[in-house]
Amino acid sequence: MKELDGSPKVAVTVAEKRQQTIKMDPKSLIILLIALMQSPTSFAEKLGVISIVLDDMGYNLNDFQALSLPKEITFSILPYTPQAKQLAEKAHQQGRKILLHVPMQAKTDNQKLGKGALMLDMTEQEFKAKLRQSLHSLPSAQGINNHMGSVLTEHITPMRWTMDILKKQGLYFLDSRTTPQTVAESTAKISGIPALRRHIFLDNIKTELAMEEQLQEAIKLSRHTKAVVIIAHPYPETIRFLQQKFKQPTTAFKLIALNQLIPEAQRLAMAEKKFEFQHANNLTASKASLQIQYKEP
Repeated sequence: MKELDGSPKVAVTVAEKRQQTIKMDPKSLIILLIALMQSPTSFAEKLGVISIVLDDMGYNLNDFQALSLPKEITFSILPYTPQAKQLAEKAHQQGRKILLHVPMQAKTDNQKLGKGALMLDMTEQEFKAKLRQSLHSLPSAQGINNHMGSVLTEHITPMRWTMDILKKQGLYFLDSRTTPQTVAESTAKISGIPALRRHIFLDNIKTELAMEEQLQEAIKLSRHTKAVVIIAHPYPETIRFLQQKFKQPTTAFKLIALNQLIPEAQRLAMAEKKFEFQHANNLTASKASLQIQYKEP
């Protein structure tokens, strides 16, 4: 009887001790929380960062439809195109960031490069003068990226010349990566120029299904890397697709302006350098306005 009388008490005591052990072991709770956060099904899944650049801007009136898209989407405008100046002005008024889309020699279709193209057979003087003139035509640009360029971006010397100009003018470089053998990004970094790279082309195939697949690929990649840069184009199909996607605020990723991928200290240093260059060349821009362009929105 004593064993029968005592057994329940022993059972209760053991259960109580187990409860106390769970409650009093914060280390175990921390390990459990970390495991949950790292789980693929966790609600705490990382929200990726994505920047979108619209290339080949400036040829068509339809490009102005892109002004309805979120201002975090950067416009890359081709020099000397019919709508370049007005489009850049309206984009700048929105607080939108602008790149100069510099035509560079490609392996094919060089007849499509347009005015301002940089070619492999140019002398250093010709090359730099051409790039300076193109930049002068679009003074609101904060950086450049290559239009085509599958030949030129494979060669170190013209890329060094490019970075010489960007460094003097306080600009950065986005490598469109039109060839796997590009040396543009690495040359920029060696030259001390802030450099970014394209990860995904959105609209090589201009169907909603294909663009959705590319966007989902970018979202997936963004969860495993610091940020993803998408390049798209002002095709009517692409603008409609993006308008629909951003009709409501997205919760699938964080959309930020391209230049925000550059550390703030570098952005402010670029603003200082750009002001010095424009002041020395009698270009109209206040130091304060340039710093605002480069700071966080």
